[in-house]
Amino acid sequence: MTKASFVDESYLPNVKTWSEYYRAKVGFRNYWYAACLSTEIADGDWLARTILGEEILFRRINGKVHAIKDRCIHRGVKLSNRVECHTDSTITCWWHGFTFRWTDGAVTNIVGAPESKLIGRAKIKVYPVDEAQGMVFVFIGDPGIDVPPLSNHVPPMFLDEGRVIEGEVLVVESNWRLGPEGGLDEIHRYLHRTSTLLLETKATMPLGYRGAKTQCEIVDGEAWPKGIIDRFASDTMYFEVDIDTAPGAVTGVRFADTGTKKKRTVATSSWLPGVLRVEGFPEDGGCFFEFYVPINETQHRCFMMISQTCRTPQEAAQFRSRYKTRWRRYAVQNFLRQDVDARESAGRFYQHDRAWIEEILTEEDYMIIEWRKLSSRHSKGVQTPDHIA
Repeated sequence: MTKASFVDESYLPNVKTWSEYYRAKVGFRNYWYAACLSTEIADGDWLARTILGEEILFRRINGKVHAIKDRCIHRGVKLSNRVECHTDSTITCWWHGFTFRWTDGAVTNIVGAPESKLIGRAKIKVYPVDEAQGMVFVFIGDPGIDVPPLSNHVPPMFLDEGRVIEGEVLVVESNWRLGPEGGLDEIHRYLHRTSTLLLETKATMPLGYRGAKTQCEIVDGEAWPKGIIDRFASDTMYFEVDIDTAPGAVTGVRFADTGTKKKRTVATSSWLPGVLRVEGFPEDGGCFFEFYVPINETQHRCFMMISQTCRTPQEAAQFRSRYKTRWRRYAVQNFLRQDVDARESAGRFYQHDRAWIEEILTEEDYMIIEWRKLSSRHSKGVQTPDHIA
């Protein structure tokens, strides 16, 4: 029997070098994914989320977050429709009283059938959960697999001691793959020409870069995590261009007055399973992380996290103040939302599988293709309808 797939596999011959990436329309399995911010689940509270198409219910019990499949094994109702936790350690289905233990998923009792042989034998699926840097992560994987440490699947620097992180989460109406590709998109800087962040920080960005191959570093050794780094070179930047060479044409466009604006050299990188890291953004010494978590074929949850390493509580408080009074407005709500708008617009094109063979890329899209190849080489399995059913 042919396995179910979210994609039209007739296009696979057209994407031979990155076929697993093409197939990962709803994400890669056997990776850690951001689930929510820690502040979204207070002690005793619960939260329902769809991640890689799987409906998961989270609850914090005595400080620790647990996760189970949000569907009763008996008749398939969603437990989150009416959460009933009669003890700290269990959740009871509101229809027939099937009661599951959060730690291992075991059926501890059935209120409507207390003598059932299923008690102590049947189980609901549970998910490994980890919490770091004010975020909750969940491992979406196959049964019996050895769960790797979280550090394998987040970018370097994210878990650094003293790193303080602030940010926001939103649902983006596009496939998740447009997120990490956007960070490696050499020529999308034109999009940000109207950003108020540049005026606020008295900085500028180039219209684009030349020589993507020379700037590309592929992190593909034995160690984890795996990713691609775009190390911007100042001698490849350009700030003005003629938009038409015909007689009488307008001379061109210029991004900004580079003589009076501040330049900041940054490095952008994308890491499996789909996380962007931008060093030096939006302030010197800062680091931006953006997690792209598939919800389904056409939506992803975007975690936009701005960070700074702080040596003292005073430095941490100062950074949090800068975030609330400055970076939230200029970086998140203006600059980064421009990228979100672009992803949502492109998302209407890429919701059709044929878009991946109809796109016309340029030489400067070199790193996007290398990212797709890297992701395919290190696929640990892709999410399919069979995993969600």
